[in-house]
Amino acid sequence: MSDEKIKEDIELGRKEEDVYTEEGRGVLVEGDEITDQEAGFVKGYEEEEKVVFCQNCNKVLVDENFVEEEIDDDIVRFCSDECAEEYTRSTKKKEA
Repeated sequence: MSDEKIKEDIELGRKEEDVYTEEGRGVLVEGDEITDQEAGFVKGYEEEEKVVFCQNCNKVLVDENFVEEEIDDDIVRFCSDECAEEYTRSTKKKEA
């Protein structure tokens, strides 16, 4: 069954939204029933990948949409430049 057919069946009520399918997650996100972060978490779980969180705000990092910084010889990932800057500022305050 094609992805479009599955999505159509979900939208027409012939099939339940299923958080464990790409199409189901898409419909649930569009309907504001789950967030992008929740969809990303389930997708990572399905693909048996390690789920990575923003070091500052704990948001699930989805796909390649993240910022990497090297801090104290470690690679740290953030959801945005703003979170990276906030984390760096708070870390420097703790060290002072």
